[in-house]
Parts: sequence; C-alpha cells; structure tokens
Amino acid sequence: MKNTTRVLKEANKYLIMQTILQYQPLTIEEIVRRTMVSRPTVLEVIKELQENNYIIKEGQVKSTGGRPADLILINAEACYAIGVDLEFAIHTARLAVTNAARKIVGSKEIHFEDDADAEMIMKSLIDEIDSMVRQTGISMDQLAGIGLGLPGNVDEPNGISIHIERIRNWDDIHVRDILEEKFHVPVYIKNDVHLLAEAEREKYMSSDIQDFLYIGLRSGIGSAIFYHGHALDGRQGNAGFIGHTTVNPEGPLCSCGRHGCLDAFASEIAMNKEYKARCIKAGTYNAEEERHRTVLDFIDKAEKGEEISCQILKQSAFYIGIAVANMIKTLEVTTVIIGGYPQIKDSEFIKEIKETARQYMMRGYENEIDIRVGSLKQEEYPLGACCHVLSNIFEKPKLSLKV
Repeated sequence: MKNTTRVLKEANKYLIMQTILQYQPLTIEEIVRRTMVSRPTVLEVIKELQENNYIIKEGQVKSTGGRPADLILINAEACYAIGVDLEFAIHTARLAVTNAARKIVGSKEIHFEDDADAEMIMKSLIDEIDSMVRQTGISMDQLAGIGLGLPGNVDEPNGISIHIERIRNWDDIHVRDILEEKFHVPVYIKNDVHLLAEAEREKYMSSDIQDFLYIGLRSGIGSAIFYHGHALDGRQGNAGFIGHTTVNPEGPLCSCGRHGCLDAFASEIAMNKEYKARCIKAGTYNAEEERHRTVLDFIDKAEKGEEISCQILKQSAFYIGIAVANMIKTLEVTTVIIGGYPQIKDSEFIKEIKETARQYMMRGYENEIDIRVGSLKQEEYPLGACCHVLSNIFEKPKLSLKV
C-alpha cells in the first residue's frame, strides 16, 4: 500500500509538471481543472516544486472579487537540456541548449567528413557537447540531461543505436552508456523524426490538435504518429518507419538492402540518384557539381524550368502522396504535417502530394484530410531532443499491480 501511495504521488507530480510546461502560466485553479487532481494534492505538489526551485510564482490574474490568484510558471533557470539532431546523408549534427522553459539559449551546427566512421562521429559529438556546456556557462549540476535524435533503427529503451546507413561501422552503438559515462547525466535517444514532430508540436501547433501524422522529409522519409496527444513509439521506438515500407517489391534497390521501399522511390537519396542517372543520359551531368541536393534544391531547379527536376519531384510527390493516403486509411487520423522545409508550402511538389493523397483516399474522406507543411526551421531541429529531456525531469511512474 505504501508503494502504491508513493507511485500515485509521483504520478501526480509528473502530471502537474507536464501541465505547467505545456500551458504556463497557470493559476492553481487552472492546474486543478486541467489535471483533475484534487486541490489539496495540487497545493502539496506545487509547494514541493517551489521548494526545489522548479517553479516560480510571477504575476497575478486580475481579480473579479476576492484575492488575486498567483500565476505559476517554470523557473527557466532551474535546469538546462542539451539536444542533438543527427542527419546522416549530409553528415551534419545540430546541437542546442535550452533552459527549463524550453527556450534555446545556445546552438551550433557541425559537419563531419564524408568518410567519418562511428568512432570518429561519437568522439566529435562528445567534444562538441563538452564545448556547448562550457560556452553557455552552465554547470553540470544544472544539466537535466542530453537527448539525441538519431536516424536509422534505434533501441530506445536500452539507449542503443542499432544501425545508421551511410556511416561506417555504425552498428549497435551504446550511445546512452557512452555519454552517461562521460557526462554523468541522464541520456535519452529517440527516433529523429519523432523528435522533429515533438519540436513542431511544442513550438508551432495548437494544443487542441491531439491526433496527427508527421511526415519528415530528410535524406530518408520517416513519420511520427500522435494519438490523443501522445506519440506512438512502438516496441523499440521505431513506429512510423514508412521509408522502408514496401511500395513495389520489384522496384529499385534501397539502401537497406531490399527492393522497392518508399525511400527507394521518393527520398532525397533516391531523388539524387535518379537525377544523376537522368543527367548522364541527357549528357548534362557535371561531376564537379555533384553534391547532396535537398527537396528545396530540386524545387528551386524546377521553378527555373529544369525538366529533369520537375519529373523527379512529380515521381517523389506521387509516392509520398500514396504513403500519406495509406497512413490515413490505416490509422484514421486526418491531420498530416509534412516537415522538413517550411519554404515549400506553396510549391507544386506539395500540391502533387495533396492531390495524390486525396485521389487514393476512401470515399467520404477526400474532403476531411488536412495536409499542411510544418514550420520548424533547421536550427530548431534539436529542440525536440531538449523537450524530451525536460519531459523526463520526473520520470513517468509505472504502477504494477499483482493479483
């Protein structure tokens, strides 16, 4: 019974903290209403959080009679989080430090050599994280943790990055153990697109949107699924791995070693491969200009009239549109955010995705789906990892009942 009481107390503390994080500033009565926790319990938790310097009272609500109510919000200087977003195709890592109020107070972008292997990249990340701590002037006692958004397969519960394509020797890297041994703070890893979706939700989405699909356009294509306000992680943290769902088993070879994945038809890697092949065939290929081109680059070329880019974008948008339609039909979630490049909102590429998705929808849903482009900027990519760290300030308790 004593253990049950302790777990329930921690659960209430977790719920109240997350509510303040999401909706601050709040009055006591607003916290009671949003959490549906009893007022005496809320007062007890608020007292403890204030004593531990996690929250502060700042300002008051104008009274309509009686004593004005205090406004409660997170103490921004109570702790800090470091977030890392790793994008393998362009060998880039983006780092950010946020305060407890989830405001970015320091950031940087670093690039690795194209032939960098797992050991070199991990060493570089350790050096850059150490540098970020020193540059921002925070002490390790103030650091709540480090979060990393990683592409490829992850084993989130055990903190292991199972495999990242295009990085030599990146197999079964115990990221959490390596970084916790170095920095002595909690370390969390998560699917990169899941964290992009979390950052989009935190910074740009209305809190009343509880169910949505997030499609991340990166070097590969990933997705995140939110239902009733919570992300669907899956067994190991890879739910929504649509880039490697099979579109056509007789299609082109994918980087995963199988044929006909969505990535093999529609990802940036596939677009670059197809672009090179078509340019060679047309006699316009220039080896000196070869580099990884993004969706934004192809759209820019298409808008300037380059026919090859137009064709490649049309093919990619067609297959992404089908994937979106399949996800909507499978999950019956009709709000879809396409993240990666806010600048492509009014492009023909997005129009083609929308048109294809509606074309392949079931009858009765064509006019209900809401496909929009996300607003998250590249420099904000690590924000999701920071938010994930801060959401774990109080680990969500799990209550086991033995019958």
